[in-house]
Parts: sequence; structure tokens; C-alpha cells
Amino acid sequence: MTQTPEERIAETNLQYNKITLDHIAHPRNVGRFEAADGEGTVDDAVTENRITIYVRVRGDRITSARFRTFGCSACIAASSAVTVLARGLGLSEASALDLERVDQALGGLPAEKRHCAEFAARALQRAAADALKRLRPAG
Repeated sequence: MTQTPEERIAETNLQYNKITLDHIAHPRNVGRFEAADGEGTVDDAVTENRITIYVRVRGDRITSARFRTFGCSACIAASSAVTVLARGLGLSEASALDLERVDQALGGLPAEKRHCAEFAARALQRAAADALKRLRPAG
């Protein structure tokens, strides 16, 4: 479900902190890579949020990450934060990134929006697993 501008503005009154508001207003790394080394998607039917994280990898390290998110402001902020956190991580480190680390990077989300950090972290974990599979195919 796509929010109207009025709904998005009303939602930002949920006591978001300055860090989260900055990621909402100025999301980093929006878009996708045509030839990503890994891609991970979380599509939650209950909340109607869909996050896809794309990564480029050199060696075993993520050199860049981008995202496409269809969801609430908190999901956009969490996706933006994940792409910033992902840069420079090894694939195993990216696979271990969790809700707590994303929430911390955003300065803390309201309790009713913490699931957004979990979705973004899970999308990165899936992108890292996909990159690992593509770069080291079973043989």
C-alpha cells in the first residue's frame, strides 16, 4: 500500500529522532544495480512493506549497496541506513547484521516501527547470501 503525502507527514510525527528523520528526508543509495552481485528481498504481506537490497562485491567485501523500498517512512529510513552500514562489510559480517545494529544506526526507532529495521537487516542478509552463492557456485 502506498502512502499519500499527508499520511507520510502524519507518520513522521511518531517521535522519530533527527537521525531517522534525516534518512527519511534524504535517503541514501536509492535505486538498484543492473548487474548486482547479490540481491535480497523481504516482502511482508502483513505490513505491505517490500524491501530489496542490492550489493556489489569485490573479493569478499561489499563495495556498495542500494535499495528499493515500497513501504512506510521507517522502512525507507532503515533501508537507507542498511546500505550505509553494508559498505565495507565482509559477506559474513553482512549476514550477521541484525535489527539491533540497524536500530542503533538510526538512533532508535519507535517500538511500533522496529520491525522495519528487522526487515531491512533481513534483506541485507539475503543479499549477502545471494552474493556468496553467485560468487562461489556449488560445483
